[in-house]
Amino acid sequence: MKFSSLTRRISGESVEAWSVHYEALDRLNAGEDIILLSVGQESDEHTPGSIVEEAVAGLRNGRHHYTPVEGIMPLRQAIARRHRELTGQQADARNCAVFAGAQNALFAVSQCLLEHGDEVILIEPYYTTYPATVSCGGASIVAIPTRSDNGFRLVPEEIIAAMTPRTRAVLINSPNNPVGTVYTPEQLEPLVNACVERNVWLVHDAVYQELLPPGDRASPAGLRGADKVCITVSSLSKSHRMTGWRVGWVVGPDELIANLYNLSMCMIYGLPAFIMDAAVTAFGTGNATADTVRDTMNRRRAVVENCLTDVPRLRVFSTPGSMYLLLDIGGIGVGSQRFARIMLDRYRVSLLPCDGFGSTCRNFVRISLCAPAVRLRQACDRLVRCCADLVSDTA
Repeated sequence: MKFSSLTRRISGESVEAWSVHYEALDRLNAGEDIILLSVGQESDEHTPGSIVEEAVAGLRNGRHHYTPVEGIMPLRQAIARRHRELTGQQADARNCAVFAGAQNALFAVSQCLLEHGDEVILIEPYYTTYPATVSCGGASIVAIPTRSDNGFRLVPEEIIAAMTPRTRAVLINSPNNPVGTVYTPEQLEPLVNACVERNVWLVHDAVYQELLPPGDRASPAGLRGADKVCITVSSLSKSHRMTGWRVGWVVGPDELIANLYNLSMCMIYGLPAFIMDAAVTAFGTGNATADTVRDTMNRRRAVVENCLTDVPRLRVFSTPGSMYLLLDIGGIGVGSQRFARIMLDRYRVSLLPCDGFGSTCRNFVRISLCAPAVRLRQACDRLVRCCADLVSDTA
């Protein structure tokens, strides 16, 4: 039987990068002693109790019927209020649409912005789902690499130089997954100006923004002219330990929100009311959970850096506040997919190979800091042994 061309665009390296993770998860669930460091989800923590109790109360009170497609008004108001606090952009509930997580929100945005003949600019390294998400409607990807020897720093002039009459959108992720790089106002301002001048959309994936200290939370949305071109996608997954709740959103111009409403009508038809009630409660808890997560990640980062920084032929890239570290394993003598496979099969540690994050990361693996410190130390010990064994095998 025949399938649509879409099935080709949503396959490939970006999907294959997760094969090791899902195999590791299956083996862990089957009882194997696997250290799972391939996903950004804290294995030893739960959603705060007040949020859980609000959802339970909602279920018991009948909050399980159809809901407004764009999200209930109290949640959209809470999103707008927090967005104003984070960015300075004067958005209100009319500028907000609720989705089943940031991934779903980004997919919906791409469907409303991009089609055959369009180009979308991605900055490498990019999150592994981006290529399929932005090209699913037929748009072409223009990847602009950042360089490890420059700290993966964003160079706006390179992005602007890559724009053509076919450029429809630029997608940025700050703080960046996988490396944690944070873009500054000085880097973002010329990018916003170029997008305004050329009628190009600027989409900001901001899911990790609240894990930063307040003074580091730069957003293109608050810059002059951004109201016309900037779209912000975010969620409660990382900031409130709500990965499985699937609460995300889009903040953007009125016309975009109207188009997203039409798409949601035929795609998701609204989130459950009890989930959205819990999300409103989450916003009411403030920054406490995000601050705790940031402090936890930084303590665990120090553990991993101490274990791996001086390992021969290994380079560690680490950014404070990020949930991850990147390891350059190019000096070990095997590619990232092979390295991740060996780590899982021989040493029972699941790492994420970074082939799907762009060509600049083909010799990198990502380590999640979301396991307890004792498990991170064990994983690092196994990783050091793996590197030594592989170097010895190729000597």
